[in-house]
Amino acid sequence: MSLKVNARIPAAFYVHAALFDCDGTLVNSTGAISEFWREFAKTRPHVDAEEIIKTSHGCRTYDVIAKWSPDDAEEKQVSEWEGSIPDSFGQFARPIPGAVELVKKFDEISRAETDNKHQRWAIITSGTLPLASKWLKLLELEKPECFITAERVSSGKPDPQGYLAARRDLGYDAPHARVVVFEDAPSGIKAGKDAGAIIVGICSTYDAEKVKSSGADIAVKDLSSFEIEGYNPATDEFKVVVKDYLYAREEFTTRRKSIVEGLA
Repeated sequence: MSLKVNARIPAAFYVHAALFDCDGTLVNSTGAISEFWREFAKTRPHVDAEEIIKTSHGCRTYDVIAKWSPDDAEEKQVSEWEGSIPDSFGQFARPIPGAVELVKKFDEISRAETDNKHQRWAIITSGTLPLASKWLKLLELEKPECFITAERVSSGKPDPQGYLAARRDLGYDAPHARVVVFEDAPSGIKAGKDAGAIIVGICSTYDAEKVKSSGADIAVKDLSSFEIEGYNPATDEFKVVVKDYLYAREEFTTRRKSIVEGLA
């Protein structure tokens, strides 16, 4: 059974900060990365490119190569290969609708309305610094103050290490602090969950049923229907509203549903 878009009752949540994955969340890079793996496998008969494409999204390239072609698992070389993807296959990549606008809105409010003017958003990606930096350039986004790439973690997703580090770097690692993670892959969704975050799952790589079953609290086609309705300096929280979604846990729609029914 497929999930249908619900445009009647918006979902809403309150968070101190937003943590974004990159590939599949800010940029739909699946086509570009698929072409990289096909090219990689041409001279390596032991590497099944299609199986990698099907199963490894959201994982560090180094970890995938270490599994399939250990002799090639040299960090400097892998970083160079990754960094060449936007140059060689960037024509296959596209921005996720609404992603750039949402990131810029978090940035704008952080700088204009918060007490210390620090960014309340970060990027946590399984990609290397050269790769992720080039995707941001393509998206015309500046590097965030908290930018955690593959080089900064010893264990990649689904390990929560990267998201926990981002919470700590932003100053929201306390158990009561609420953060949202924007992810598209099951490995990243699990990492975000284990880091104690609300999970918005973007169905850019996997279908809604897969995203939901992986643990997403809200599943959406893209980020085009997100709005930041306000920022409360007393609680240091952003109010985020999602107008169109494929799935949302009841806790994110109940209050709004009761308001709508009360006005009927």
